[in-house]
Amino acid sequence: MDGRQKYISELKKLLAPLTVEERTDALDFYNEYIEDTGYNSYQQIVKEMGNPRQLSHKILADYSIKANDEETKSGHTASPHSSWRVFWLIIIAIVTSPITFALSLGALVVLICALAAVFGVSVGILGTLAGLVFAAGVLLYSGIGVVVAAPMTGILYIGFGITILGILLFCIPLVYWIIRWLAQAIANLAKYIYQKLVQRRAEKHEKNV
Repeated sequence: MDGRQKYISELKKLLAPLTVEERTDALDFYNEYIEDTGYNSYQQIVKEMGNPRQLSHKILADYSIKANDEETKSGHTASPHSSWRVFWLIIIAIVTSPITFALSLGALVVLICALAAVFGVSVGILGTLAGLVFAAGVLLYSGIGVVVAAPMTGILYIGFGITILGILLFCIPLVYWIIRWLAQAIANLAKYIYQKLVQRRAEKHEKNV
């Protein structure tokens, strides 16, 4: 087994998360690329392209971006699962990519700050919902408890509790949409930064050739 075959064989194992078709396309592309560039040894391939694990992270990130873009073609936001998958795979690709340390560190700082902001907003929203649920529970419990002794007060408490529950039923879909939008926004930011890093790396590689 020569260096190219060894590299592709190791890469194949690391691309297990992809579908068979996606994995085959990726392996065929890089196999032909290595053959066309004339890299002879395993060490030379690693020097030029990174080790198989580094390249697999890039490929997985690229396919997750493609899938996410497909979901947003009609103008809708992608599913939260798709958006967060893009974000974390890009983080991993940046951390393991053989790019300039200063560039990767700057990108990670921006993405971590964005993640902290999204997390803070999400916690605030979910905390508000939890507070409303608690308030509705207290009002309903109190209203039922006093409705016999003080009917008007009990009915008032129960009415307020039911009103809050109604607000909650209205807010839950809205909150889901907001969180879904935030997930897509942070995925879009990650995609933008990642594409800029890939472009910078390609330009740097061309200068060194």
